[in-house]
Amino acid sequence: MPLHLTTALPALTIPLIISLSAEAQASSCPAPGQWLDGKGSPVATDVMMRDLAKQQVVMLGERHDQRAHHRWQLQTLAGLHALRPDMVIGLEMLPRKAQPVLDDWVAGALSEAAFLEASDWFGTWGYDPELYWPILHFARMQDVPLKALNVTPELQRRLVRDGWDAVPSDDRFGMTAPAPASPAYRADLADVFAAHDHAANAGDEGLEHFIDAQLVWDRAMASGLAEASAEGKLVVGLMGLRHLSDGHGVPHQLDDLGVAEHLSLLPRRLDAACRPPPAGRADGFFILDQRREEAPAAP
Repeated sequence: MPLHLTTALPALTIPLIISLSAEAQASSCPAPGQWLDGKGSPVATDVMMRDLAKQQVVMLGERHDQRAHHRWQLQTLAGLHALRPDMVIGLEMLPRKAQPVLDDWVAGALSEAAFLEASDWFGTWGYDPELYWPILHFARMQDVPLKALNVTPELQRRLVRDGWDAVPSDDRFGMTAPAPASPAYRADLADVFAAHDHAANAGDEGLEHFIDAQLVWDRAMASGLAEASAEGKLVVGLMGLRHLSDGHGVPHQLDDLGVAEHLSLLPRRLDAACRPPPAGRADGFFILDQRREEAPAAP
């Protein structure tokens, strides 16, 4: 009899199994606006915000030219500010010497045009300021201090060329020498360097200079975040994805500086969301459907 039932119902059972499997698969894919933990499991927004608010430092990665990434950062900043109004926002975008300009901006002493001129935004950063105005105005509106995290290319070259001990502490804003790059980070940076047009002629020395330069930027940002967190405030750093992915870069330097409570968050595209994120890539992810972020064409 079991054989008779099995052969009598193939057209009913097989499509049903396939249909349920497809529905189960679809339901396992996170939706736009969903937070995930580092392993790709869904996390409720309020749970994620409370966890982030307990940290010393939170880092939000970005691709600098992606408007959707900056909107996500602003949304996250607003959520965290509701829980931790004692907040500082750290910016990769400007060097330490621009700190007085950031202070004047938050205080309301500068117009947008005056801010761009005083900070040398286009010479220093270059990306469209329209991408960043919402975050900058949020800081001004809520009286949230902004912290310049970067160093100028001139100081970076000096540290790489002459060494940290040869540059007076005041000239390097008290920053200490970086922890060495891990083997995995060195391998990642070597791949990036190899893609440069001049890499073939630069040799091993060129690669070492490239790695040293990256470590300067990582250490500078980690130092700025650590300094701000020492005041007991929640520090949220905004920076490029590469500076925090896989625990390399800034997270590694924060560990070396003794800042133990820090988390790294990355935006993740909807079309990649059904696949588990690479192990160790970040501590959390936010799912973005960037097609929704594109403005419709004018009629």
